[in-house]
Amino acid sequence: MFTVGDYTKGDFPKNREIMIDALDVSKYYNHIVGLFDLDVTEAMLVFDAYKKKGEPLSFTAWIMKCIAQAVSEHKSIQTLRKGKKKLITFEDVDIKCMVEKDDADGNKIPIHHIVRKANEKSFLEIQEEIRVAQKYREERRKGEKQVKKRQANIMSFPKFMRNIIWHTVMTNPFKVKKHLGTIGVSALGMYGKGMRGWAIPKTPHSTQFLLGSVVKLPVVTDDDQIVVRKVLNVTVSFNHDIVDGAPAVRFVARIQELTNEAFQLQEFM
Repeated sequence: MFTVGDYTKGDFPKNREIMIDALDVSKYYNHIVGLFDLDVTEAMLVFDAYKKKGEPLSFTAWIMKCIAQAVSEHKSIQTLRKGKKKLITFEDVDIKCMVEKDDADGNKIPIHHIVRKANEKSFLEIQEEIRVAQKYREERRKGEKQVKKRQANIMSFPKFMRNIIWHTVMTNPFKVKKHLGTIGVSALGMYGKGMRGWAIPKTPHSTQFLLGSVVKLPVVTDDDQIVVRKVLNVTVSFNHDIVDGAPAVRFVARIQELTNEAFQLQEFM
């Protein structure tokens, strides 16, 4: 005889409803997804050395800088459609990422942060901006509470009204840039350390990077030698309405060049 068995019952959290809404608007882009590896062996020598000194550098901030540099050289990656006949190409690379922030009680809470004009900032400037965003600051709490209140008010609307609000954002490139940035970056490496694999994101961003973990892999060199290299697993989603395969490959190749040469890390060597 069938029995249900023990179970618990709880309320569906409001913050997950916000996430569902955000994922639903991925329908505004026809994404193509690429899976690739980045050789970060030389860069990891720098990060490992500084970690031993007790002066850790942010690997994610560095990857964000490499992405920003490559986007600044391939601006079609952050071109958005306005209406049926117009395209808007932004000069500034605004990268939206997730950070864990300390609240007043010392608890970690996830928040979104947009690094504006990441293409004009150094790796260290991006790193410092993210670390400041992670810290609890009483003077910033008022603005953050207002954002949370607006989100709660929006989530109190029925679904069809929330869809209208999202539509006004997603069909206006300037609103997209304001609220979502021009590029999305999510990092999973700290949670899946040593695990090789790629995640396929469903995203409200036209271009989205998902950074996996750094793993050791055997690599065949140009002279047919097998060496162990440190490799970062990366997934990237492009808006196929705007970006074709060849420009996407050239863009990814540029990121590979930047990471292979440990871009902007020479001063730490």
